[in-house]
Amino acid sequence: MRTFSFDIQNIIDAQGLNLSITGMAIVFTALMLISIAITLLPKVLQLLAGILPAAGGHHGQPAAAPAKPAVSAPATDDHAIVAAIGYVLHTRLHK
Repeated sequence: MRTFSFDIQNIIDAQGLNLSITGMAIVFTALMLISIAITLLPKVLQLLAGILPAAGGHHGQPAAAPAKPAVSAPATDDHAIVAAIGYVLHTRLHK
């Protein structure tokens, strides 16, 4: 049986094709395993949701819903101010 050593001399001796195919096979296998793990993750999480308890808040109280940010009404002059600034910049840059 012939031994195969990973050395730069192997590439010089015309065994670079074997090395590259082996490397591509390793990378392809790793990427396939990662892809399969990502695909199966939602199913695994659904199974775990039935087994693991829901997350609670501080001292066992239920977690509070995140507060909604306050939405302020836009000022009516904002568009006019932006248009005026844009006009001044345009006229100064294109003199």
